[in-house]
Amino acid sequence: MTSDSAEDRVTATAKEFVKQFPIKDFYEDGLSPSVKEVGGALADITKTLRLVLAPIQFTGLLQDRFRDFLETSITRVPREDRVPPPAQVLGPVLEGIRYEPEGTPIDQMFSELLSRSMDEKRANEAHPSYAHLIKQISADEARILRLLSEVQYDFVYTSDFDQATRTFQGGTIEKDELPKADLDFPENVSFYMDHLHSLGLAGIYQQGNQEMIMAEGQQTGVRVRCKYLLSDLGQRFVTACTSKSV
Repeated sequence: MTSDSAEDRVTATAKEFVKQFPIKDFYEDGLSPSVKEVGGALADITKTLRLVLAPIQFTGLLQDRFRDFLETSITRVPREDRVPPPAQVLGPVLEGIRYEPEGTPIDQMFSELLSRSMDEKRANEAHPSYAHLIKQISADEARILRLLSEVQYDFVYTSDFDQATRTFQGGTIEKDELPKADLDFPENVSFYMDHLHSLGLAGIYQQGNQEMIMAEGQQTGVRVRCKYLLSDLGQRFVTACTSKSV
């Protein structure tokens, strides 16, 4: 494949995308403000595509992938509300889907984020950092975030109290309400929650004070009641990157 054919594919993809925006007199000749606006949007989007695709060959297959992804993302925005996406969102999103199969939870999050950035009424939700956060999470973690946007699940555990050392030891889970049937690797939930907490998106947070467990007048342990919760950042992230608002 020649560089010219790759360049043609980039330009064709950008032109097809720009046509989806409600810019008046798109097909008119001349130097009207609307034509200048079209030219500016086309130039910005083409430049972003070139930067994203510079390290790779832009094959016909990848062109189809980008075209379908862009069409899906813009179609969910009402035509009268469409605005060109900022490069700092479009670029990282397109970089992300290069390595992501179509239709996965991660692919869907990228698409929803791009939709927000092209929606005049919701563009404020599309923070540029979100594309980089999506790149760092797994499909299971995306599913957990979606679950936590809908329900606050209980997590309760107990720890034994050693009278000799005056320390708490071990831990036994009494209740864990987080649904795991749809997870690829449910055994990784503890790691997933640690990772989501490190990203500032979610965690297992204690609710109220610990409860002493008593037997024959002595403390034998403690019960800790917690909930799986999104952080404020996590709530905003899920609102911007999923089809349902928190």
